[in-house]
Amino acid sequence: MGVDWAALEEAIRVTALRHAAEVITGHPDQDFYAIALHGVSTEESESIAMPLLALNSVQALERDRATASREELVERGEDADEPADYEDRPDAQPNSPLEGEDVTLEENSIVISDADDQEFEDEDQEDTDEEDLDQVLASLEEGLDVDDAESFYSDKWEPSDWHWSAIDLCEDPAATLWSDAMTDLASREGWEPTIKRYYRTLVAVANALREELQQRTPADLVCYVADEDHAEKLLRLCLTDQQLSKYFPQLSQLVEGQ
Repeated sequence: MGVDWAALEEAIRVTALRHAAEVITGHPDQDFYAIALHGVSTEESESIAMPLLALNSVQALERDRATASREELVERGEDADEPADYEDRPDAQPNSPLEGEDVTLEENSIVISDADDQEFEDEDQEDTDEEDLDQVLASLEEGLDVDDAESFYSDKWEPSDWHWSAIDLCEDPAATLWSDAMTDLASREGWEPTIKRYYRTLVAVANALREELQQRTPADLVCYVADEDHAEKLLRLCLTDQQLSKYFPQLSQLVEGQ
């Protein structure tokens, strides 16, 4: 039994378009920025599965990230309204005024010499240097956090982390029939050529979804086939040159250098 790839492409395209349009239309106040086909492994296995459809919006991403941050604070037992290292002194008197005290030097009291003054000044300078270094490191970490939040391997581009993450495109018995046909073909002609042909079909669907759904959302709609092992190649096949430069500039530079 062979695989009618044109029929499979059309079946996935029509079903994915219908489901995605329903989600987008049902949430007119949200800006959908990404659609992905995922869940198909390139690693050889007992069967070849049908893809899952995933969508996400700018608003859903921000909401889910805020929820995750709050849950993390609760797990750590921290109060979001106070610094993480805030702690009252054991001897604190919250209602007592701060007043100066008269200090009397006794005859046998210790007198601080010039050498001691210099030592204290050196210590103050070391403290200042440490504070400056802490600020620099904090700034670098903040920059890395921003980069991580936008990278392909962040939750922004990971379909399984999205609000709409696992929409079945085919139900039984159709899903089983397509899966069995591709699995049978792989057993006869080899896994690699079969899965490559399958992925070309999915890439064609992703490109069609972008063209047909872009007008339904004000955001720049990125549609792609997600697979961590072949992420760069798939992004090059699915995204426009402008999208590569905008969202994945390092990958765009690699493409230009080839």
